[in-house]
Amino acid sequence: MLKWPRWVRIVLGAAAVLLCAALALLLGPHLGDSWPFLLLPGAIIFACLNPELWRGD
Repeated sequence: MLKWPRWVRIVLGAAAVLLCAALALLLGPHLGDSWPFLLLPGAIIFACLNPELWRGD
């Protein structure tokens, strides 16, 4: 996946974060106080797709 252009990886990572955020908002009333944990998969996907951003490049 790292051979994809940087902008593609950023768009895919942002889409994953937004999808997880939408799920958290929709499922929040049913999950109670544990709804923020739904944001973690999107954040992990974004971080794995864009490891060069870990270093602050």
